Formats: sequence, C-alpha cells, structure tokens
Amino acid sequence: MAENPLGQMQVIHVDDQPWVDYEDETGFIPQGAAVKPLIDPETGHTFMLTRFAPNYRAPSHWHPSDTIYIITQGEFSVEGEGTYRPGDVRWVKGGTAYGSESAGPDGCEFYIVSMGPFDVHDPEKVPPPNGDWRSVKGVQ
Repeated sequence: MAENPLGQMQVIHVDDQPWVDYEDETGFIPQGAAVKPLIDPETGHTFMLTRFAPNYRAPSHWHPSDTIYIITQGEFSVEGEGTYRPGDVRWVKGGTAYGSESAGPDGCEFYIVSMGPFDVHDPEKVPPPNGDWRSVKGVQ
C-alpha cells in the first residue's frame, strides 16, 4: 500500500492560520480572493479555506483534479449551476470547465479540497479534457 503523503495525522486549527491573498501566477484569476492553506501544497493535494470579497467574480476555468467545495458563509454562485449557500457541497470532476464563479453582496467563504494538482486553466487557451459546463449540462 502506498504511503499517505499527508502523513499519519495532523490537527489543524483553522483560526490560527493567516489569510493570504490568492496569487495566480498567470494573472488569469483576478485579485479579491484570499485563502488559508491548511495542508502543505508539496503533498500534491490542496485543502484550503477560501474567501471571496463581496461581489467578486472569477472567470470560467477548470482544474486538473477532482475538487470538492463546502460552502460555510455567504452565497457562492456558478454560472450555469446556480447559487450555493452554507452547508451546500459542490463536487467537480477534474478536467471539466465550469462557468464563472461569483460571491454575493456579503462575500462568501468555502473550503476547497483538491484530490491532486490545483492548477487553474483558462478553457479558451487550454481545452478541458472533459468539456465545459455547457456540454456537460446540454446547454448551447
């Protein structure tokens, strides 16, 4: 059995972790998002608490790995999907592009768990292997 890259066990006190501005090295994702990384990205996985400023909007994009979102505060909307509220869970298959994400007037917070690399890709420049939200949902 392969060794777990996360180790045996780790206690994380979220309130003890600092907020840092989310930095997209490509400049594709606009400023206005902050994160609390909760595991070392060197593990090859991502687990973070994310905060979007009020009315923040990120463009349509995709990630190479399956990603789970757990909404904890505010309203989080995704074009073509609808609005998620505290307690809602969203799962996206890696390689599937989805519509733009936006926060409500009070902003929003959510946990993101990525089951592998969390790279952000522009579907106009790097075609998503599993299509985009319009093809998956049958929207033209």
